[in-house]
Amino acid sequence: MRALWQFVSIITIGLILITVYSFVEIEFNLGNITVKKSGVKKYLFFSDSIETIEVQNIAHIEAAQSADSVVVDSSAQHILLIGDSMLEGLMLRMRDYVEYNGHTMKTVIWYSSQTLWYGTSDTLAYFIRKEKPTFVFLSLGSNELFIRDIKNARNKYVKRIVSQMDTLPFVWIAPPNWKDDTGINDLILENVGTGRYFESKKLKYKRGKDGAHPTRASAVVWMDSIASWMRNESAYRIKMDVPDKRSKISANTTLLQPKK
Repeated sequence: MRALWQFVSIITIGLILITVYSFVEIEFNLGNITVKKSGVKKYLFFSDSIETIEVQNIAHIEAAQSADSVVVDSSAQHILLIGDSMLEGLMLRMRDYVEYNGHTMKTVIWYSSQTLWYGTSDTLAYFIRKEKPTFVFLSLGSNELFIRDIKNARNKYVKRIVSQMDTLPFVWIAPPNWKDDTGINDLILENVGTGRYFESKKLKYKRGKDGAHPTRASAVVWMDSIASWMRNESAYRIKMDVPDKRSKISANTTLLQPKK
């Protein structure tokens, strides 16, 4: 009986270790061999087993973006502005554009969020179903500037995020780098194409006390640059004329706390 219990204990501990290993993001190597992870995690959490769906051809999007015949959609849009804490500054200036151009807007800020979080949850899909936007602005990637081997670590999550937006026109506002990144900008661009990617790192910013978030004044310049790009280079061009006054409408914002 003692030998049996020892055997059962060894098997149980082994299963626990295999399960734990499937959840961590690091990989273990034995010499030149990488220990392969089990599929335990994807069976316990449906959100991490979502099939990646390629809903739009990037080459087609870029062809549309480069054409001189792109027409500005002058109709009123319902905009979903969603992403990480970088939206705190952007949303205030975006609100000016929204009111001045006759649009409406819903803002969702998920603090400390990453493509990993959005790519393994239905948060984006939920707010799309709830708000029924006609246009999506996504600001995401600032919390992943320095992740090693970012393309392998995050590519599937970026693809899932894009698939959740389905056929909705959208722009991915890339992070406003304060240092060189390890590839998150390239990863986003590869998945969405130039016509749906705004390269924020090309701008110069004054930063807040944390050294990362642009100041309120810099956020205004950032949003003005996005709007200018929208009018002239975006694959989807909606009315984004420069407002001549500040908006006084109340914020329609949902704040989501970081994962613990």
